Amino acid sequence: MKTFKELFEDIEITDKTGKALGVAQRYYKTYKNTRRSAPEIIKKGIGKFILKGTDEDLVADILTDKSIDSLKKVNVKAKKVK
Repeated sequence: MKTFKELFEDIEITDKTGKALGVAQRYYKTYKNTRRSAPEIIKKGIGKFILKGTDEDLVADILTDKSIDSLKKVNVKAKKVK
């Protein structure tokens, strides 16, 4: 079970190419109206965005994993923010 502090932490994704944002937007578009809800995407600036809501950990893991062909050679970093 998650603690109160973990529930209100968001994940900031840093990517200089913008490909990670495209993958996150496709995930959101696919799962927004299903039982598995998608996290909200908040654009923070050039090359940065924040994932907020349910399944943010799953989407961050997908983006930082090198198994997706479009993100193989891209340096994507994720960190927790308040």
